[in-house]
Amino acid sequence: MQEEFLSLEIIWKDEHMVELEITACNKYFKGITQVYDQAECIYELAEQLIGFSGISETLFYESGKKDSYAYFSLKFYPVGTNGLIGVQINLEENVTTAFRPEEKSKLILEIIIEPSALDEFQKFLKTMAVKQSGKAQLVGRNGFKIHLIT
Repeated sequence: MQEEFLSLEIIWKDEHMVELEITACNKYFKGITQVYDQAECIYELAEQLIGFSGISETLFYESGKKDSYAYFSLKFYPVGTNGLIGVQINLEENVTTAFRPEEKSKLILEIIIEPSALDEFQKFLKTMAVKQSGKAQLVGRNGFKIHLIT
């Protein structure tokens, strides 16, 4: 069984934007894409995650444009009444579709996380956004750990 995780890594930057490589994996599927975003947007996501309990709220974040060049989205939501949080991850390949929309690879998967994992991930995202470098990883409940590599 694969480890479930979400990884965001800044692989390039200039004065106006950063390029993120996003890797997501659950028990059965794994996908990777790259999208352009702004460090300020990553910082805002980190701020929105402060105190997110997932009890009755949903949080949505996206980067890029759906069915365009590259796209990535996250949706955080409650799973049952035991405090677990679901993370739905939507990835689209970073290529243009010159002829048919079907030629573009797309993946939607879910990982389940503990609230404490989300709290740590939030801190690492904030650091990554400020430094405009590094890698933040959120690992699902089947292998709870979080990393920031700078």
